[in-house]
Amino acid sequence: MATPRSAGAEACVPELLSTCRSLLDEVKGAAPPVAVGIGFGGPVDAAAGVVRRSHHVEGWSGRPLAAVFAEATGLPAYLENDANAAALAEALFGAGRGADPVLYVNVGTGIGGGLVLGGRVYRGAHFNAGEIGHLVLLPDGPPCPCGKRGCLEALASGDAIGRMAQERRDAGMLAGSALATLEPLTGRAVGEYACRGDLASREIVGEAGTYLGWALALSANLLDPQIIVVGGGVSALGDVYLEPARRRFRELAMDWVADVQIVPAALGYDAGVIGAAAVAMTMVSLPQGGSG
Repeated sequence: MATPRSAGAEACVPELLSTCRSLLDEVKGAAPPVAVGIGFGGPVDAAAGVVRRSHHVEGWSGRPLAAVFAEATGLPAYLENDANAAALAEALFGAGRGADPVLYVNVGTGIGGGLVLGGRVYRGAHFNAGEIGHLVLLPDGPPCPCGKRGCLEALASGDAIGRMAQERRDAGMLAGSALATLEPLTGRAVGEYACRGDLASREIVGEAGTYLGWALALSANLLDPQIIVVGGGVSALGDVYLEPARRRFRELAMDWVADVQIVPAALGYDAGVIGAAAVAMTMVSLPQGGSG
């Protein structure tokens, strides 16, 4: 279901509930569902089932999303940050399977992350551990939707790639590049041209990847993960984005984590959905792979 940034919660929630009811109708006659898992793109209070805020779509702050879904479906509902949900999916069923701990980073419009320890999401005291996107790397850097400046999200996300391209074009630095006249000049478009070999595009994507590697090194020095999994739309650019990240990571990581592998996610765009189901599965203590 597409969600325009201009569409607030009031417009989105009825569509989400309608989609959920349709899915429940589709599985009638099979093993009956026992819970609903919800992955939300922003900080949440997982214990209370309440959205804290969304940095990209208006109207979500304070919304008791778990209770809304529980009332609509008659099933217990569990709310989780979408990056945490995807982290759990990749740790249990994807690129991180068999590793522990697993550090997961989701790079798309924004940047989120999650840490899975012993097969469970580590949420922290305030239920929002893993917010790697808001590590401040450049205190005087570009503004971030969170209100700070120079966060990783403002330097390495899809939106950041688009902004960097626009800044370079405005400064007359893209002469000879396909980006010089491209409209609209988005992060997605820059990534596509980078994969086609456009040098200016590759330089921009590589700079973003280098910032990612910096943040991953800081995180690995602190958390000592066995593997780092990178998912989200920008990660689909592959080595154009990830190899600069790996180079900077090896430069900055302490020697005991310098060899930690940085790998692309295996579950693609299904990671969030699988993760939301996995969250519900772990909360109701079903065996992995069991029905429900």
